[in-house]
Amino acid sequence: MKKILIIKHGALGDLIQTTGIFKSIREFHRNDEIALLVDKKFDFFIKNAPYFDNIFFDHRPSFLRLDKWIKIINTLSKEKFDIVYDLQSSDRTSIYHFFISINNNCLWSGNRRGGKFKYHPDNFEKIPVLDRLLHQLDLIGIRVNLNPDLTWMEENIAHFVPTNKFIILIPGSSPHLLHKRWPAQSFGELSVRLEKKGYTLIVVGTDQERKEIEIIKKFSNNILDYSNKSLSFLASLSRKADGAVANDTGPTFILGAVDCPVTWLLSHHTNPDLVKPQCTNLKIIKKHEISDILVDDVENKLALRN
Repeated sequence: MKKILIIKHGALGDLIQTTGIFKSIREFHRNDEIALLVDKKFDFFIKNAPYFDNIFFDHRPSFLRLDKWIKIINTLSKEKFDIVYDLQSSDRTSIYHFFISINNNCLWSGNRRGGKFKYHPDNFEKIPVLDRLLHQLDLIGIRVNLNPDLTWMEENIAHFVPTNKFIILIPGSSPHLLHKRWPAQSFGELSVRLEKKGYTLIVVGTDQERKEIEIIKKFSNNILDYSNKSLSFLASLSRKADGAVANDTGPTFILGAVDCPVTWLLSHHTNPDLVKPQCTNLKIIKKHEISDILVDDVENKLALRN
């Protein structure tokens, strides 16, 4: 039995997009022991994933916190991994490679310096992220299925599903990325228009976007507030939704992964050619500033389930 390490720090959307790759590695190493190194803040998502025998959490300390660097390096070095799949390929993982390899001649799959199975063509930065990983793992003989796998994320939501057709609204983003939020006023105006067309509107999020959620709810007494629900709840709800209107944020990739039609609102800060939700029906509306997107633009280009 071999010991395998997968390195993937995040962000949340990246982890969701990579679940198909995790599954492919698991199937390739059916009888081996697989560990994941991931950012501690994504414990809430990844801890229930069925692909790993062990999970190590990395707090990604600053380069000044030598004590924390020593701790994680010692932890990884003691494991004596046979193969490392570096799916992050960052300066940080290059440092991990250097120290892990001092007393352990493991195979390292990654595009950073030192990686034996290294995929890094001249146009690397222009290649979609998932395609980079596909070619990287192909070098070691793993045939990757890039479709996200969230079959393990399921909840009984029967009491929460509207009796008529419904659309999910995701008005949030990371708190430090407020430029990725379409104005709550616009979400509210869109809700009024869609309600007149017979749709129930469901807004999801956390307390980090409570201000936006409350603004949207003022536009109608019929908007359902399902904020602070689990990601498994969102995945289950999205499987039944007629569509969703969403910002560039981690939960949006949950919707795409379960093939909910998504209308994705973007500014110049996001390049959809490199990373985008993987769903059959994805409509992208992008303007230089996200606030420049009109309600008419969204209403007329709405992605809906057939």
